[in-house]
Amino acid sequence: MTQAETHTLGQTVSPDQIPTLTQDLALPHVPKAVHLAFDARVAEKQALMALSEDLLQNLRPEIERLTADLVERTLQSIWDKRARSYQDV
Repeated sequence: MTQAETHTLGQTVSPDQIPTLTQDLALPHVPKAVHLAFDARVAEKQALMALSEDLLQNLRPEIERLTADLVERTLQSIWDKRARSYQDV
């Protein structure tokens, strides 16, 4: 199977077998199965985005702790280097 071909339900379909629309299709003429497929994709995306938001909210305290620790260690390192340069440890 080439990269341009797709695999659907056990059948190989090449791009030249996929029909293209030659005119705009009025919404009432779009098959119900296509509507349902698009609705399912939208719901899947919304669920994924909600999961992302939940994960970020749950990780926020840990991210803040790690950030504070990084800032503290960085400033301590800067202070240590400065103190060494002045021989004032």
